[in-house]
Amino acid sequence: MPDASTTPRRTALVTGASAGIGEAFAEHLAARGFDLVLTARRLEVLREVAEGIQRRHDVGCRVIPADLADPEAPRRIFYELARDEIEIDVLVNNAGYGLEKTLLTQDWREVADFMQVMSVAWLHFMQLAMPSMIERGWGRVANIASLAAFAPDSPGSLYSGIKAQMVTTSRGMRSAVQGTGIHVTAVCPGYTHTEFHARLGIADLADKMPKWMWQNREEVVAEGWRACERNRPVVVTGTVNKVLRAVLAVTPTRLVERQMLKSVAAVRSRGRR
Repeated sequence: MPDASTTPRRTALVTGASAGIGEAFAEHLAARGFDLVLTARRLEVLREVAEGIQRRHDVGCRVIPADLADPEAPRRIFYELARDEIEIDVLVNNAGYGLEKTLLTQDWREVADFMQVMSVAWLHFMQLAMPSMIERGWGRVANIASLAAFAPDSPGSLYSGIKAQMVTTSRGMRSAVQGTGIHVTAVCPGYTHTEFHARLGIADLADKMPKWMWQNREEVVAEGWRACERNRPVVVTGTVNKVLRAVLAVTPTRLVERQMLKSVAAVRSRGRR
C-alpha cells in the first residue's frame, strides 16, 4: 500500500469561485483535502476567498482571474496550469449569471457574452480537463445547472434552455466516460441564498418568495458533491425541489407557463405595496 505522505494531493478547479455556490464548493473540497485552483473575474474578492480557505484548511489555493466571456480564457487557464505541471482532478463548472432583459431587448454583445459563459466555456473546460483525467483513471466533474432546466422558461429568457442543455450534455458525457473512473454530474439547485438575484437586480422580488423554497449554498454543495461521488447523472438538491421537479414532469407545459406568469405578477404586486 502506498505511503499516504508520498501520494500526490488531488487538485480541484472551481469556476465562479468568488461567491455563492462556487465559493461554497471550494470550501467543501478544501475541507476534504483537495488543493484548489479558483477562477472568477474579481481578483481581489478571489484573493480574499483563497486566503480565508487557506487559514481554515491545510491546502494549496491558487487564484487565476479570468473573464469567461473571452473565448480563449479556458485555454489560457490550462496553459498556465500545464506550465506549472498542475493537473486537474476535479472540475466544478459553476460560473454563470442571468440577463436583466430578454433576447429581444438585451444588447446583442451582452447576449453573446452571456452565451459564451453559459453555453460554451464549461464545455471548453471539460474538453481541456477530462482527457488527462481519463489517462489517470480518476476524475470528478460537477456541472452546476438549475431546477429551471426542468421548467418552461420565462418569456424571452434564455436561462432555462441553457440549463437544460447542461443537464442533457452532462448525461451524455457521463455515458461517454463510463468505466474510466470519471464521474459527471449535473447539480440542479432551486432558490439558493447567493448573490445571484441581487446582481440580477431582482433581490426585492426574490425576498418575497416563500422561505420554504430556499436552500443555503452549503446544503446544495454537500448534496451535489455526494451525488458526484456516487456517479449520479443528475441531482436536484433539496426535498422541496425534488417535489417541484416531479410536479413539473407531469404538469402540462401551458399550465406551468400560465402559473409562472401569475406568480411573477403576484410577487411584483406585493413588491409595489
